[in-house]
Amino acid sequence: MRYILPVLLLALALPAMGQRSLQSLNLNVHVGSSNHIGDFASGDINAMLQEARPAGGVEFSFYTGSRWGFGAELDYGTLYASNANHKGIYTGVDLNTSYVTSAGRITYHLLPYGKYWKRNGMTPYLFGTLGACFSQSTYMEDVAYPTNITFDPGTNLSATMGGGLGFKTRHSEHISSTVEYYTTVVPGDRLEGWHTADDGSWDRITGLRLGLIYSFYTW
Repeated sequence: MRYILPVLLLALALPAMGQRSLQSLNLNVHVGSSNHIGDFASGDINAMLQEARPAGGVEFSFYTGSRWGFGAELDYGTLYASNANHKGIYTGVDLNTSYVTSAGRITYHLLPYGKYWKRNGMTPYLFGTLGACFSQSTYMEDVAYPTNITFDPGTNLSATMGGGLGFKTRHSEHISSTVEYYTTVVPGDRLEGWHTADDGSWDRITGLRLGLIYSFYTW
């Protein structure tokens, strides 16, 4: 009788050990561009091409299967905009801001993707983020600012929410690459380093980035 229980446990464990797990851990290092859209800078494509600045970061996500990923990302970048490119009210003023964003992230593959989905070597995907932004701006001191401006010196903290569309390509069992378009909404209107009392609009950070993923499989 004393041998029956160990044998029974082993018999139940072997089928479970033989199953294929579709879970994975993914580390993504990415670099790209960042642009500012807000009261100071419009979404004019020609201006954005001139004003794009570098950004980079890391993302770490756990994929429960071939579709859904849950994780976090951390990014650092700089923003630049010149009033001469946007013809706004801030005559002669340039915007220079550096920022750090930290956010939780959800990713959804539009096609099944992972170690055992050999037929799908590529997949588009959607992602969403929710987090915070720390920003710090420098100021031009030799120009006149509108009188209704309130300056926000030092480091400013704002909530963020965003998302985007990406495309993932497998290069080997563990290595994939990504191309992403992202946009991050920053409530509070602090990315310029100043604000007006009657401004109800939100700032945005947007851009393109390239990433390299290493997948750790949990089996």
